[in-house]
Amino acid sequence: MLALYHGLASTCSKKVRMCLAEKGLAYESHLLNLQKFEQHDPGYLKLNPKGVVPTLVHDGQPVCESTHIIDYLEEQFPELSLTPADEDGRARMKAWEKWSDEVGYAAVYVPTWDRLSRPVAEKLSDDELEKILARVPTEERRSRWRQVARGGFSEKEIREAYERMTLTFRRMETDLTEDAFLAGDTFSLAECAMAPFVERMTDLRPDLTGAGDYPRVHAWLRRLSGRPSWQDTFFFGGRDARTGAVSASIGAATD
Repeated sequence: MLALYHGLASTCSKKVRMCLAEKGLAYESHLLNLQKFEQHDPGYLKLNPKGVVPTLVHDGQPVCESTHIIDYLEEQFPELSLTPADEDGRARMKAWEKWSDEVGYAAVYVPTWDRLSRPVAEKLSDDELEKILARVPTEERRSRWRQVARGGFSEKEIREAYERMTLTFRRMETDLTEDAFLAGDTFSLAECAMAPFVERMTDLRPDLTGAGDYPRVHAWLRRLSGRPSWQDTFFFGGRDARTGAVSASIGAATD
């Protein structure tokens, strides 16, 4: 039995939802309200001590970290493979998974918090903030909340995030020169890893990520949006799967 603890607009949750949908795997859905900090509830912390989403539970065993989860699903349920058959394709897929963790996440993390979490956090009184921080299980997240609530990000941090967006789109535009997908001519885990971040980047900075500069990337997005898994991935948070509009529920995203 599979169960997924996830957030509506969380990019990392979207990675796993897309993988589950593409593999046709049924799962029990546990949507956490990140705005109410349900990811810090004691029961959830037993599954994920870091207090972040998503967490997959397979036959009672929790699996954390989104890239690890999609790799785990590919290993445990190989019947519908999302791994290229050739060695070059597999290497490209792994490279894009790594890029999503090291560059894609960093590109959206700061501007997402700055645009969506800061307006809420700044209104918190010192007592309210301390009550929230007392439930946050990691020092990294506590420091992030303090920064967002009491000063925000530096111009350098925001500029570097946008530079990572540009690097991502340039690399994708090059990789998609001859192939329909990032690791070859078939859909793979590379799409699961990158699509949520690319979708978020186009929402945050359409001026930096437009189709005029990156036609192949936007053609790739259109191909993905036509797949049934797109509706399962983006069913509320972020870009509305039917209209392409940005949903207000993206405010629940903190990763």
